Amino acid sequence: MNSIFRYKGFHFTGISEGGICTSILLPELDVLFDAGTIFHDKIQVSNILITHGHLDHFSGIPHYISQRTLKKLKPPNIILPETLVAPLEQILKIYSEVEDFTYSYNLIPAREKEKIDLNKTHFILPQKTYHRIPSFGYTIYEISKKLKDEYHDLNSKELVGLKEKGFELSIEKNTPVISYSGDSRIEYVLNNADVRNSKVLFLECTYIDDKRDTNRAREWGHIHLDEIIQYAKEFQNEKIVLFHFSKRYSHKYIFSTVKNKIPDILKDRVHVFLPSRRVE
Repeated sequence: MNSIFRYKGFHFTGISEGGICTSILLPELDVLFDAGTIFHDKIQVSNILITHGHLDHFSGIPHYISQRTLKKLKPPNIILPETLVAPLEQILKIYSEVEDFTYSYNLIPAREKEKIDLNKTHFILPQKTYHRIPSFGYTIYEISKKLKDEYHDLNSKELVGLKEKGFELSIEKNTPVISYSGDSRIEYVLNNADVRNSKVLFLECTYIDDKRDTNRAREWGHIHLDEIIQYAKEFQNEKIVLFHFSKRYSHKYIFSTVKNKIPDILKDRVHVFLPSRRVE
């Protein structure tokens, strides 16, 4: 059963279980975050952002490409850490030989803070994350135009006149809209202002109690709920969606623990990405 999170025109759906499977779909931007599985009814989504090569985030790619190729859809864009491009090409070559037809796809290497165009109004910026293997988180930015400060006091007629004379009246404004951590230590948040200021932050939270403490979380390249609480004042996001909880916890326990431990400064902004309830 898929989890659902909706906020201001964005409809996230998918599944995330630590060490088992993570795939989170955002159809409004034609994006799938990680590919631990595929959604057969959403195979038309044409951009996959892969954070790292652990199979619970990665293993669905061959099946996804195979299905799209069979349906004669356009080649999908697979954005992934540069170090994964060559290994994935080898994997896909073998699967293509096994299936005896040619796969169609585009592999796009992600490099730290090198912009990748998504569409006319959005682009993607990869940021280094802090996991056990090379990994990236991704921030999606919305591109808009902002009138330059020196023209704010002019009326519409004056602005039209300047535009006709060739003046550039506006500047580009890039707003961080969505950030997605993949697997990482808390430094992903602390070292990236745009992550902390994104309107929506999808943040892994693998461990939530003292049975697996902060040191154990850091050892395995993950975030503990206690660290989110410790750095609560750093988060400026409108919504923080926690995902990738360890399978050792029941859904009921996750809901109650997060509710009871989260401080007031975060309480109205933090949500858990689990299938047992819908959040709006």
